[in-house]
Amino acid sequence: MSSETFSDAQLVQACIDVTTGAFGATVDFDVDGARIEQRTADPDWLVLVPAAAEGFDGEAQCTIGGSPSAPVIGLSSASIEPLPEEQIQNLIAGKNEGGTQ
Repeated sequence: MSSETFSDAQLVQACIDVTTGAFGATVDFDVDGARIEQRTADPDWLVLVPAAAEGFDGEAQCTIGGSPSAPVIGLSSASIEPLPEEQIQNLIAGKNEGGTQ
């Protein structure tokens, strides 16, 4: 296990980096509105970053593990709508990561 830990800014940037291309030509991320939750499953972190793209108020959604120098992305999704709280709680617990119930 690495002693290297992520800062919130590093987690948010890693999620933005892997989802930007999926949003289309124009996307504006709300870094200050990001939500970061420690998970009870691997990868360790759930990162949700509000994003405005193509006329939608969407959200970048990622699970991230590893270390800042070698991040490991589990889930990465560019959604046109934010996740409902129930699904967020499922992701924190490592459930329903495929998006189906």
